[in-house]
Parts: sequence; C-alpha cells; structure tokens
Amino acid sequence: MNSTHTMSPSRYLTALDDPLGWRYGSGCAIYTERFIDGRLLCASYVDNGLPLYTQHEQRAFPAFDLMIDGDTLDFGWECNGFSADEATTTGTLLLHHSRKPVQLTITTQASGHGFFRRTMTITNTSPDTPLSLTAITPLCGILWSGSDALRDHLRDNSVAPFSLGHFADLEWGHEGNFAWQDLPLNTEIAYASRRGRSGHNHPFMLLRNNIYGGYFLLQLGWSGNWKTSAFCDYAAWGSSALHFTVAPTAPAPMRVISPGETISAPDVHFGLNHEDFDAIIQRLHAYQQEHVLYQVGDGRQPIIYNHWGYMEHELNETRLIEEIDIAREIGAELFMVDAGWFGNYGASWAATTGDWQAGDRLPNDLFPVFDYARQHGMGCGLWVEIESAGMESKLAKSHPEWFIARYGHPIERILDLAKPAVQEYVESNILRLIDRYQLEMFRLDYNVDAWEGGFNDVHGRQENTLWRHQEVIYSIFDRVKQRYPALQLENCSSGGGRTDVGIVSRFTTTWISDWMHMPRTVRILNGMSMVLPPAYLDRLFGVAMEGGYRGNVETQLHVIILAHPTISGITPALAQANPVMMAAVKKYLTIYRDFIRPFHRTARVYHHTPVIPGADGSGWCALEYAAPDGSRAVAGVFRLVNAGEDTYHLCFRGLNPELTYRITSEPGSRSARADGYTLMTIGMDIRLDTALTSRLLLVEAVE
Repeated sequence: MNSTHTMSPSRYLTALDDPLGWRYGSGCAIYTERFIDGRLLCASYVDNGLPLYTQHEQRAFPAFDLMIDGDTLDFGWECNGFSADEATTTGTLLLHHSRKPVQLTITTQASGHGFFRRTMTITNTSPDTPLSLTAITPLCGILWSGSDALRDHLRDNSVAPFSLGHFADLEWGHEGNFAWQDLPLNTEIAYASRRGRSGHNHPFMLLRNNIYGGYFLLQLGWSGNWKTSAFCDYAAWGSSALHFTVAPTAPAPMRVISPGETISAPDVHFGLNHEDFDAIIQRLHAYQQEHVLYQVGDGRQPIIYNHWGYMEHELNETRLIEEIDIAREIGAELFMVDAGWFGNYGASWAATTGDWQAGDRLPNDLFPVFDYARQHGMGCGLWVEIESAGMESKLAKSHPEWFIARYGHPIERILDLAKPAVQEYVESNILRLIDRYQLEMFRLDYNVDAWEGGFNDVHGRQENTLWRHQEVIYSIFDRVKQRYPALQLENCSSGGGRTDVGIVSRFTTTWISDWMHMPRTVRILNGMSMVLPPAYLDRLFGVAMEGGYRGNVETQLHVIILAHPTISGITPALAQANPVMMAAVKKYLTIYRDFIRPFHRTARVYHHTPVIPGADGSGWCALEYAAPDGSRAVAGVFRLVNAGEDTYHLCFRGLNPELTYRITSEPGSRSARADGYTLMTIGMDIRLDTALTSRLLLVEAVE
C-alpha cells in the first residue's frame, strides 16, 4: 500500500508502511494504529505533537474487540483497503475476517481540537447464515506506556500513577457528581450503567496521568447499558501503562445480524491533551459543537415556560391560557404543554401514555391554547413519552403483544421497538403530532428502566431488545430532523436518564436531571457542563419538582440562566404574583437573553471547583463562561452547605489581560471597572455569609 498524507488546518492523517498503519493528527494529539499479523493494534497515543519513533510503538494491544457467535475476532483479519477523505480528514479501513463471514468498516476522523471520532459498521457477508453479536468493544487501547523507573518519581507508595474521572452516582437525581478515582496498581476499575438506558450517569471516562501529566477523555454515543474500564499495569521494576475499554453491554446475543445485513456500533469520541483540566473540557465542547451536536438556526435556545407547576396533569384550557399570560409577563419564548394533555380527568398520566389524543380535560383539543400562545409571540411545544404505553391505555389493551418480554413475562409500559408494527406506530404518531399542532418544539420523555431489556426470537436465537431499540429511536429522530429542520427537539428521560451523545446529538436541548433542589442542582450543572456544553443543559425554576423551595430566589435564577432556563409554576395566578419575585424572574431572563445567550453556545467553560463533595453538594461552586475572544464572560459563585468560610477568592481565567472590563455584580447591579490582568491574577473576594446564596458577575470589555 502506498503512503498517503492528507491535511487540513490543525488535523491530518497519514497511511504508513513498514509495518502497515495509519496515523491521525488532531492539534497536538496523535493516534497511531498498525495492522500486524491479522490484528488492528493500538500503536500509540501522543499528546505533544511528536509522533513516536516506530521502534517505540506498542505491538501487543488491539484497538477493538469483537465477539461473534461466542468467538473472539480481535485477530484473523485481512485488510481489504484504506481510503482517505481529504476534506474531512477521515480514514476508512476495510477488514474482512478469514474465518467468519464478517466485514468491518472502521472509520476514524481527525476532527481538530485534539479529538477524534471512531465509527464502525459490521456486515454479515454470508448469503444464508445469520450471525450473533455476542459482545463488542469499539475502542480499547493503552496509554502512557513507560519503561523507565516510574517508582523513582513517586513521592511515596500512596501516590497512584493514574486517576479516573467519572460521575460517582448512578441514581435518579444525582447526575453530574464528578469525582476522581485513583487507580490501584494492577487492578481494573470499571463503571457501568445497567438500567437499560445511559443514565442517570453519562458514558464517559476522563483519565489523568498523575506523574507526567496529561488527560485523555472519551465518550460513548450509546443510550443503552454501557461499561468503561481502566487498568493500571505496573511492574515491580517501575514500568507502567494504562489500559482502557469502552463498550455497550447487554445479554448475548446483543444483535442478530441477518445475511447481507450491516449494523453500526456506537460511536466513540476521544481526545487528549497535555495542558489542563479546563483545556480538555473546552476542546471537547468545541469538538462537540462542530462535529456532534445538533442545532436549529443560530443555536440560541428559547426561554421555556412549562405548564406543569401548580397544575401538573390535571390541566384544562382555562388554566393553560392563564399560564400563558404568566409566561408572556416574564418574557418566555416557548410554551410547553407537559404530561396529562392526552388523559381524562382523574387518570394518571403514566397509566395512559400511548393514547396520543387530547382527553376530556381538553374538549376543544389543544388548538385554542396553542393559538393563544402564538398570538402572544410564543412558540408551542408538546410532551410525549412515545416509547411507552400505560397499562390503562387503549393501546395496551388492544396490543398486549407490543411490550418487551423477559423470561416469559411482558414488562409493563416498555414498548418493543424491535417489532416493525411498533416502529411504524411510534414514528407515525410523532409525525402526526408535529403536523397536527404545527409544533415549534417536540419534547421526548422516557420514564422507564428497561434494565437488561427483553428478548425476541430472531432466526431461532433469543436476541436482546436493547440494541434494536437504540437503532430505531436514533433512525426515527434522524428522519424527524431531516423533515422538520426548524423544529426544536427536547430530550428528557426521567430527567437525566439519557444524556449520552448518541441521543443528545439528535436533539437541540437536554433535560439533565429532575432534581431542582438547592444545593444539589448547582452540582448537577457543574458536573454535566463538563460532558456537554451548558447551552444544551436544561435547568428549571418554580414549584415544579419543588425546584424553588430552598435557597435565595436570585441564586436559583443564577443557576438556570447559566444553563438553558425553564420556568414552571411561579404563581398560581397572575393576579396573585409576588411582585418582588416576578421582578427577579424578569430581570434574570433578560440577562440570559441579552447578555449570556449571545455567546452561550460557544463559551469556554472554566470549572473552578470541579469536585464538589458531600451527599448534596458542600462548600463552594464557581463556574465561569467566557467568549472565545475574551470580550465577555459570566461567572457564578455559589455558597452551598457546610462551606466553613464566608469568602471565596475568584480569579477569572477566560479574560484578555490586555483589555479593560466593566464588572456588574448581581444581586444589586453594582458595577466597577478593572483590567483583565488584575481580574486574572489578583482576582476578587466574594463574601457570602449564609448558605444557598450566590454572586453572578457579568464581565464585558469596554473601550
């Protein structure tokens, strides 16, 4: 194979000879693979722009793992060719297995910002024999291999060479609890989701070299069960290396592949650098914005008013119109009708999902409500839990066979999207509702745990349902996006039950948690804004989810405008509104709309307090967003519980030291001027003498 080289600004790929291989460059990050003895090997990861000398590369560890019909297929491959796309700096490798009728198409994109994207398709080339996907690890490898006497660089035996950053909790309402886990020597550490969806966690892993420095971050684009693992390989003489894996998980067979059929493995997004924590997070966000995430128009998020608040599912036309008056008063831009619109009086919303027709609560349907909202300049959104059907629904009674089944028993509420009739029903109802109500936003919820999924007979084998479920829901919303390019799409799953980039990449905004209480809501935003840009993260203020009951009202508003704000239930009726609270809501939504939103989507995020300890969030949290050119920034400093001290010292990180800035402090709207150098090096003290209070600092360059 002849050597080829393609290059774009800050990224390149090269086909290598002797031995056969491929090198991908993204900024100073370099990933090299070699094809040797029928194996695709992870040869090296580099974070300083200097390709390893060939003799220093690894030649022992695979770049992926695949099991078909119980057989390991990480070896025995034949290379059928490699092609390069110069425009996208993407390489496509074709492998055909020598013993199994399997072809792999492995695509790797050097995406800039120090990040890469790995995709893989699996084709059954047999004309008549189905294959069972037992397991797949779409990316694995080895980092920071060293043969020098590492022990000479350790302060003492308590220092771990490597640490793993992850979200420590898997439970509802505890999303975004970022923590570091030191990796014990010669011990594998694994984190996983088993609920049948990707949360209430996030399929990512951040690895840190504690001795020589450097970060490696990866995300799996998968909305089902997953697993990440890391293993510190440490020899007595001091050599070390860090092994990692990331994979979807499910009982085998995960997927039965029919003769001639091609399926896609979950995408893996990975990157590395040798700068600092802020840099790896900012480059992840920049990569996501450019190559992964979806936006409508200019990407600016509408201010949402959700009806749920004081009404919940016992809604009616009169009260919805009264809620629209409240939404109009505070400057909301989109009115969302949540659960219950499809049910009858007295019926539980969860028991009647699946019947997507207006119930007797709305004898005139939703048309008068949406007409009224649009007359007052608001878009309209609708909540639907399309993947479920409550057991009191007409759908459940007419089609009991449409639910997943496990161990011979149907599982309540979870529709089996592996069945073609269910697929057609789900997609046709999504399209019907969007067209019927001319929606500006479609809100998808999914409030069930499928756990290990169900099982269907496919070619005489008991195929698990989780893989096909993700395939179907992804493909449906890919088609929805194409058909309705101006439609906003909100992703929710019991709050933060599906925040992986597989589902998020198909939506414009995402509900990251149903937990809105202080102080944990601050920690949720702090952590989730590491794995996704904050402009995509929904946070709520109001009585919905008891979100406004604890803490200073302005502090709670500071949280939601640092995310994508939703208001739900701020007064039972407009005539009863507390004028001070209403003024605060209007004030901060104006700050969001006029000051933060113009640079929110592309902001560089600085986590001054990445780890927030305690069961509910203790101490202080400081978050800073800065425009890429340093012309504007916003910082929120929050005193949580058990802070111990009354003062937090803040030094800005994202400003330009050569500029002069006006700093406006909220509450109080007090302003001062200072130069960027002083704000970044000397900083300022933020004094807050009681828990659950905050300061919001708006910083703008002046001439």
